[in-house]
Amino acid sequence: TVKPHGKRLKIGLLTIGSRGDVQPYIAFGKGLQKEGHDVVIITHGEFREFVETHGIAFDEVAGNPAELMSLMVEHESLNVGLLKDAATNFKSWIAQLLQTSWEACVRSKIDVLVESPSAMAGIHIAEALQIPYMRAFTMPWTRTRAYPHAFIVPDQPKGGNYNYMTHVLWENIFWKGISGQVNKWRVETLKLPKTNLELMQQNKVPFLYNVSPTIFPPAIDFCEWVKVTGYWFLDEKQSYAPPPDLEAFIAKARELNKKLVYIGFGSIVVSDAKEMTKAISDAVLEADVYCILNKGWSDRLSSKSDQKQIEVPLPKSIYNAGSIPHDWLFPQMDAVVHHGGSGTTGASLKAGCPTIVKPFFGDQYFYATRVKDTGAGIALRKLTSKSLARALLEATHNEKMKLKAQEVKEKIGLENGVKTAINCLYTELEYAR
Repeated sequence: TVKPHGKRLKIGLLTIGSRGDVQPYIAFGKGLQKEGHDVVIITHGEFREFVETHGIAFDEVAGNPAELMSLMVEHESLNVGLLKDAATNFKSWIAQLLQTSWEACVRSKIDVLVESPSAMAGIHIAEALQIPYMRAFTMPWTRTRAYPHAFIVPDQPKGGNYNYMTHVLWENIFWKGISGQVNKWRVETLKLPKTNLELMQQNKVPFLYNVSPTIFPPAIDFCEWVKVTGYWFLDEKQSYAPPPDLEAFIAKARELNKKLVYIGFGSIVVSDAKEMTKAISDAVLEADVYCILNKGWSDRLSSKSDQKQIEVPLPKSIYNAGSIPHDWLFPQMDAVVHHGGSGTTGASLKAGCPTIVKPFFGDQYFYATRVKDTGAGIALRKLTSKSLARALLEATHNEKMKLKAQEVKEKIGLENGVKTAINCLYTELEYAR
């Protein structure tokens, strides 16, 4: 790699959302540090320790990602209700997000800004600071006929014109929702004139997709500044020491010759947590597998009185593990079940595991379809004890699916997403300015 004029840069990485939105940036940041650059990750306060334990500088933006997540789950897809809700409940949130993002970038004296476009502020901050700006994201966000926008995925493929239209539609809806506040902030804080979609030229911004080209093949109509780099994997398994009872549980499953599966949906919010736990427990018993469970879901949306009731007791073939590094756990599994978030999908495919995706919102529907299309797994639209039991049997016994999962694993093994992304950053730096 050739550093631009051998210069040491201060690179700001701005992202919002859940742990899965932050983790790839830590991997990317470590790669940039190895190249001799200074890196600061700008995100929510709850991720400070996560970022700093990896030796990367941290700065904070406002906003509680859990609120945003429950809003998304309640509405499932992008609809008028969601936008109305967002406009009323998130006005002050967006104002704070814009303001704190700007303050963090100024404080950190950054030379280059790489941002998840969901953070909304970056393109304007880069204009005010006159610095190179790029976007990086884990889901389709640039105009193309090959894929629909990740938030407007149809039940059945509808063709190129439809796909392209979803991107145009999303850009307009998204901008309509935030433009009033963004323009007020531009004028008052950034001392810039008001702007609009045409002036922003978002489709000309260099874009890095930190996803494997095996699961997200670059579209033929992508512009040359749009790159699919491969996943930005963070190696967490080295520092992980599994508890003895987890190791004993895995050994027991092997000894009994039982198929071993992982089931976890991150920290999603569901309407009835108990019902979900029960369905999973019944499915595991029916499929006669051993299961390592990450019960991260909660019913933060249900009334307080319900939450006092006892959780469902789990059978002894289920080990409730909480969160475990995927790169340690997944290679030991016969199949994994998850929500289809981009990073988790990357981890299960990298491990060569047949993957069952039960999507809940947003890009998860997109990745459910992609996993199914590669032949390495199953898209589960509805989760019941019957449907999950069927999927578990299929994923643990279908030889063709196992072979497909192995093929995908081999391809991903040849990629180095962080290195590719750093090279793209260098090549596009002048253009990004």
